[in-house]
Amino acid sequence: MTATITLLGALFAHYRRHPVQGIFLLVGIVVANVLLAGTLLINAQARASYGQGEQLLNASPSGQIRHRESGRPVDETDYILLRRSGFDTVAPLLRQVVRTSTNEAVELLGIDVFAMPRGTAAGDSGQTSELDFTGFAYPPYSLWASPTRLAQLGADEGERLPLLSGSSLPPLTALPDSQLGHRMLIDIGALQELTNQRGRLSSLLVFPTTAEQISRLEDALPHDLVYVSGSDAPDPAELTRSFHLNLAAMGLLAFVVGIFLTYNALAFSYTDRAELIRKLRLAGIARSEMRNALLLELALFLALGLLLGGWLGARLAASLLPGVGQTLAQLYGVYIAYPDSLVPAGFWLPPLMTAAAALLCVLFPLREMLDAPILEQRQSAWQHRNIQRRDRWFAVVGAGLLLAALFTALTLSRTSLGLWPALAGMACLLLGAALLLPLVLRLLLSALARAVPARNARLSWLVADSRWLLGPASLALMAMTLALVANSGLNTLIGSFRDATEQWLDQRLAADLYLRGDLDPGTLVEGLASEATGLEAGERYRTTVVRPTPRGGRAELEIVSLRSGARFRNAVRLIDGVDNAAERFRAGEGIYASERAWRLDGWATGQQVRLCADRPELPVLGTYHDYGNPRSQWMVSRDRFLECWPGQT
Repeated sequence: MTATITLLGALFAHYRRHPVQGIFLLVGIVVANVLLAGTLLINAQARASYGQGEQLLNASPSGQIRHRESGRPVDETDYILLRRSGFDTVAPLLRQVVRTSTNEAVELLGIDVFAMPRGTAAGDSGQTSELDFTGFAYPPYSLWASPTRLAQLGADEGERLPLLSGSSLPPLTALPDSQLGHRMLIDIGALQELTNQRGRLSSLLVFPTTAEQISRLEDALPHDLVYVSGSDAPDPAELTRSFHLNLAAMGLLAFVVGIFLTYNALAFSYTDRAELIRKLRLAGIARSEMRNALLLELALFLALGLLLGGWLGARLAASLLPGVGQTLAQLYGVYIAYPDSLVPAGFWLPPLMTAAAALLCVLFPLREMLDAPILEQRQSAWQHRNIQRRDRWFAVVGAGLLLAALFTALTLSRTSLGLWPALAGMACLLLGAALLLPLVLRLLLSALARAVPARNARLSWLVADSRWLLGPASLALMAMTLALVANSGLNTLIGSFRDATEQWLDQRLAADLYLRGDLDPGTLVEGLASEATGLEAGERYRTTVVRPTPRGGRAELEIVSLRSGARFRNAVRLIDGVDNAAERFRAGEGIYASERAWRLDGWATGQQVRLCADRPELPVLGTYHDYGNPRSQWMVSRDRFLECWPGQT
């Protein structure tokens, strides 16, 4: 043991003379773990928030009542009538976004704390029992926010945030309820006055009660309101899956880049210490003793890098979580908690992948160093043979990965295996191409060496030196290739998505001006005709229903109308459709289904659906893109819509 420690001290003496190499090696391991651990923790915390569901002051609504037409407010008198009818599990909610004087968007939730079920808002449930509900519900009111949200806004408790409108928000109060996340709570009456929304509500929260009471509640609702159960609402995990997938992909890409850094740092360290290790072997150090010392050195670096990377990853996740929550709220309307401590999940993956990286280091640079001949005159030939053998091994593995990618592509072209097999095939393609790179470059340089005239000594030396450098630089070239391909692919993906979205918006936004409200098109045209000529108005109706899906679940479905005419007809481009789909749609012989309704809920082209109870079934004539819509959607002709919902006029 003493000999091993002495030998280890001799090996570490190299890093005292060359500290940059030790720092580079440690940084590679840390980089490999920081982003991976951080993204895993962020995704785990988000999934935990999705599993808990939306909570307000420890209360979890089981559903909500909304206007049938998406985006329309609920009349406050309807809520009052429901409360007077004995439905005391219903509470009002007003959701508004205001901007501070620094143009920061602040989302406010207006609630009536005294309408919340007993034992939740004003109960003795720990955190909320110490709050001043009187100060919240009466002038000058107070604005509740999580401490993390206050820090994100750069505001202190008791401060009144000025708004762009010239008014100010109530004094801020730090609420020790981490479930608020990005949102801020305010009394609903104060918010109605602040945003000029008197008599209007965004929705009505329905808290858990009996099935019989829910049935009575649905029967008592006005015709323009609909009850949506929490189980029928869009799944937040499904809505944000692509976002978290991108986070996970970034973490894995950072890990791969970090592993290449670690591998090259180790290989360079062994190469730079080759003379020291050779002299130690000549001094009588056995191969097994040298192996144990090098393995112990590697284990110390990996353990230190893993611990430091995990700690920094947790700090990174904690600092990025509010920004992630803000992004999820703005993009998807999904809210996650800002807890004091993160969910302890995903810690097994960084050690596992670090162990895999350690295995690669043991199999290649460390084994090569131990197998190197002690006599100096034999090292050059041995190194050349070893590099050629390694390149052939890389080529065999790379060819196998390319065959796996080809098999995955052919399989996916015939069947739908899901997203992960497609990503695995893409990973096989990228890694296989990178592993083949050294052999391809060596063949090209060999061909170039044969083509260079013998009398051109300088060019011959340049090609020969490039062939020699290819051995130690092959891993760096592979890492650079992967990074360039990933960067190019990401830019192409983002650019393609931006172009597709812009083209889709130009296509779908057929009108020059959109107005929402109880407007009569004829009266509107007459009023606008006095200001400008040649105006055309087109009605667009919308309602929300809950329907069973072909896959056995239930989905909240948005049904919208499409006006006839070339301008509006060209606003929908079908992904897939039957013959003469546009003509049959205009004649009211079928409907269109959005891509989400097709892929997630199962309403495929050709299936029969029932638009409303007293009408015959209609076929799905085609499917269309509906980017950014969290709900499945059916599109019908204007006449068909008014046949089923004449009250919309």
